[in-house]
Amino acid sequence: MTLWLVRNARTGHVLARRVRRADNPLARTIGFLTRAAIAPDEGIWFDRCAAVHTLGMRSALDIIFLDADRRIVSIQPNVTPGKLHVGAPGAHITLEFGPGFAAANEIAIGDQLQLVSAP
Repeated sequence: MTLWLVRNARTGHVLARRVRRADNPLARTIGFLTRAAIAPDEGIWFDRCAAVHTLGMRSALDIIFLDADRRIVSIQPNVTPGKLHVGAPGAHITLEFGPGFAAANEIAIGDQLQLVSAP
């Protein structure tokens, strides 16, 4: 499995070092469903995704929605399990992180995030 970094283009800071891409139907379906705990620096990047659900999840998530230019359009911290729909207008990319990600990082609406191959 390839791991990626997520970086804030505005600040240059690496926000997460253990990010997977949900680049096939199985990865998109499973996501973090099998995990009881998720660290704030762990994430999944979903291209072509404007909304997710947290049905069956065992952990809360911090969810970040990006537009087509990879700019943040919504920051939704501590989304609890059992939600049927979590989305944002204008979203094209969804990122899921462990709870505490948003609080631990300097991010704001309009910031552009970059997905970079981990060394």
